[in-house]
Amino acid sequence: MSRLVIPALCAALLAAACSSNSKARARTAGEETRADVSDAAAGASADASSTAAAKGAKPSNEFLPAPPSSMLPGGKLHITARPAKFRAMIDDLAKANFVFVGETHPNPDHHLLQLRIIEYLHNRGRLHAVGMEMFQRRFQTVLDEYIDGRIDEAAMLERTEYKKRWGWDYALYRPIMEFARANRLPVIALNVAREITKTVRDGGLDALDEPSRASLPAIDLTDKAHRAYLKRIYQSHPIPEGKTKGDDDFELFYLSQCLWEDVMADSAVRWARRAPEGAQMVVLAGRGHVRYRYGIPARVHRRIGGPYRVVVALEQNVAPFAGRIHDKRYADYVWITPNFQAPRAAPKPADKPAKDAGSKHGES
Repeated sequence: MSRLVIPALCAALLAAACSSNSKARARTAGEETRADVSDAAAGASADASSTAAAKGAKPSNEFLPAPPSSMLPGGKLHITARPAKFRAMIDDLAKANFVFVGETHPNPDHHLLQLRIIEYLHNRGRLHAVGMEMFQRRFQTVLDEYIDGRIDEAAMLERTEYKKRWGWDYALYRPIMEFARANRLPVIALNVAREITKTVRDGGLDALDEPSRASLPAIDLTDKAHRAYLKRIYQSHPIPEGKTKGDDDFELFYLSQCLWEDVMADSAVRWARRAPEGAQMVVLAGRGHVRYRYGIPARVHRRIGGPYRVVVALEQNVAPFAGRIHDKRYADYVWITPNFQAPRAAPKPADKPAKDAGSKHGES
């Protein structure tokens, strides 16, 4: 398998950039991979009609010249079973209206990969917006003011209630946000208010007040393969406090997950319908929302159609469990990064259902 060659200086710079987070990394490989082992089994039931992986890139050891901001994250890039080079992936991503990039939230390598994809597509004149799970859509006007230069970072973080509602270290996302601001690249808040997610997780749609319910898009609960996939993840998680695992609780869990992903898809599609025809958005989200295409990608595609691609970043200590670089249904591209131990107790918002799918593993 070919490997992208990264100069020693770039590797050193990357290590320095990540050093401030290294002391917090404490989760064992076994803990980190539990949900991924569960979804490996779920992959067998993935929808056979999912978009096939991109074709045409040949294995290469050629070093890709550095993008404008210097380096790429270390690791190996695959088009399903075949190694590939970064430049060939960008050529293919440029053909898509939506590019979904799945991350492990606290992994610096994954955010560096996202930044490079955004830089490359923007420099080609292809990229029109970045959609982010990290912000709730009721704060869109605040993001607009930040991108336009009318408020500074501190005001943006305070007014979006970032620490309360997302909680992961903002330093991970700062280079992406600064690039967007410098280039007047719209950042679109995708996420649903956590008060809504929590209410539905606890009591279903009937527990919502009328304004909250009226704000929601149609929620698709019909995908049997997606249901089976989430059932395996649900069964791998500890029992939430005050609950017992049973059919009724799973239905609430499944409903809240579908609501979460349908709102993010709806947010992306609302932007696309206002944008020029064929405009491109890069969507940044936890990999649990994009792998196997069930979550945001499929729900966007059902609403608006058009070409899309899925890129998933995986750690070396996670990737082997599913052999997923061989599964075209999992993603169009898989970037395998060095081993990473996520914080054992990452900061989570008080109103977020922390034990729901993937959130413990930094994938929500």
